[in-house]
Amino acid sequence: MTYNLENLYVAAVTNGFAIAVLAAVISWSQRSSVLSRSTLGLFFAAFAASEVDTVAAVLLLEMPQALRDGTELVGFVANFFVLPLFLFYVRELTAAPRTGIAGSGWHFALPGAALTFSCFAMTLPASTREAWYTGAAGMEGSAGLTVLTFGFNLLTLILVLQWLVYVIWIARTQAQHIARLKDHFASTEGLELQWVAVLACALGFYALQSLFGEALILGGLHDPIGPLVDSVLVLLIVVALALWGLRPSRDLEAATQTIGSVDASFVQKYEKSALGGEKAERIARKLLRAMREDRLYRDPNLTLGMLARHVGVSTNYVSQTLNQSLGVSFFEFVNSWRVKEAIPLVEAAEQTVLAIAYEVGFNSRSSFYASFKKETGLTPSAYKRAGAASPMTLDWREGHLEPVGSDW
Repeated sequence: MTYNLENLYVAAVTNGFAIAVLAAVISWSQRSSVLSRSTLGLFFAAFAASEVDTVAAVLLLEMPQALRDGTELVGFVANFFVLPLFLFYVRELTAAPRTGIAGSGWHFALPGAALTFSCFAMTLPASTREAWYTGAAGMEGSAGLTVLTFGFNLLTLILVLQWLVYVIWIARTQAQHIARLKDHFASTEGLELQWVAVLACALGFYALQSLFGEALILGGLHDPIGPLVDSVLVLLIVVALALWGLRPSRDLEAATQTIGSVDASFVQKYEKSALGGEKAERIARKLLRAMREDRLYRDPNLTLGMLARHVGVSTNYVSQTLNQSLGVSFFEFVNSWRVKEAIPLVEAAEQTVLAIAYEVGFNSRSSFYASFKKETGLTPSAYKRAGAASPMTLDWREGHLEPVGSDW
């Protein structure tokens, strides 16, 4: 059996729609156990609705005009809900500071405008809607057709710009999530949601591809490959999000709960703190002692709360001391001590790199390499080949490695 472009297009459209519907049902059924699943379900529902016109067109060869126009407008309006819902999902997933859907009504201003215009379009005569849909000649002077053409072209451009803005917003939210993780956890593997950034890039590419297709259409040119590319992108995005989004991650849920509960106590962070210079110095010495003598950094699951309990200081004060007095995040503080212990082991070359990483507290080779290179400027193997000119130690007033002899 041979497949042409039309067959591939139909397969991509129908499969993407079916997966989105199924994922929406699964997500919504899990909403009571995982709060973010309710928003994820709405996102999949909006994504499925955005494809309903295309699915109807490829499955139903003959449709009443009212049904055809209705599915076109439903698909058009649904597109405006997709990215705001994805942003809400990422916010819930990362416990990012937010006011919630109820307090973010302005996110639905554009969807509301699209819905209002679409309802207006349905009140126009059927002949006007038919001329707009088919591009038939003979009604060029019609005021209704002019309004329809101008309105939908403008809203389509706004839609693409909305997607691009939200893609940047989503990527920024994920980056902020990583920064917040590093204030609380010494190891962040499996918690950083790198797939969110990947999907955001895919959605941005989809928006740009759609903009390119619209530009060709407005220029009177035919785009034979664009619809196929769009449908395949939609299928890949839906499948990827279904695989990543529906997979439970107890570690991430626990991490976001921890971040959310701790951040709730950091309202107006440090502004009313009674932590003075002398007290900060005492806490800093306790933190250094916990690393130097007790070697807490060897615990790969070490968190800010665990360190705070160990030194008998509130998490707020420990965080403030690290960020303001020592100039580092909790993640940087712990991993630099891990690197400090790893350096002589790398020089001795009696163990594998992975064994050294595990011994000093890292839980993966990649995180060890990244931290080692950040502190020394070299990978472990390159550091060994180059040979250190002198032993290294930590000076946390400056926040970097310095030769032995620096005084705290």
